[in-house]
Amino acid sequence: MQPGYILFGVRSPLVVEYEETLARLEQTPIASVNINNTPRVLDHSRVLEFDSLSQQEREQLAARAGFITCAFSSLRRQQLCQIATEAGFHPAEALCDPTAVLPRSLRVGSGTFINAAAVVGSATFIGAHSLINRAVSIGHHCMLGDFVSIGPGATLASNIRVGEGATIGVGATVVPNISIGQNAVVGAGSLVRKDIPDNGFVAGNPAVERHLDRERSALNTSGEE
Repeated sequence: MQPGYILFGVRSPLVVEYEETLARLEQTPIASVNINNTPRVLDHSRVLEFDSLSQQEREQLAARAGFITCAFSSLRRQQLCQIATEAGFHPAEALCDPTAVLPRSLRVGSGTFINAAAVVGSATFIGAHSLINRAVSIGHHCMLGDFVSIGPGATLASNIRVGEGATIGVGATVVPNISIGQNAVVGAGSLVRKDIPDNGFVAGNPAVERHLDRERSALNTSGEE
């Protein structure tokens, strides 16, 4: 039997991708929990306002299914995960689109979403609450930490290490045997040929270090994807 899912924090437009994956799995979300924002879901009939739920209602909902956070920003997913956990919810099993190509040796943490047409190589590990967006390619023997965000069409070659909270932008390419530090950011379309330190930001082809104003960027928790 497929596990049930509570879509938690449905402000991001990305939430429709979660709904589409659930539809391909012939499932519907148990509920979509909204937090003081305009929900972007396709099915508004299942939207619940977090602040309007009593503690008893939260406990009853948590007993039915696990939650999965809906955001591209790793910081936003961390924030949503903290809110959900403190409210008594527990993470759901990883949600993997049936069109993704996933090896039997893959290990995936709870709360992670692997979107449509992603391809992952053998002996790879993906941590909890990470986002592997559509058409991403990840090679063999890679290790991704918790709360990692990989943008659509990005390519990670073999034996790559990606630290917790790191973000790899749309269409970026990372060559083999590279380490990307915690909370590091790789700009869209970049070609990464050197290791990136914790909190580093690189962009370009080849990728070079640049300045990133995190307070003003969409990577901030207040930003919209």
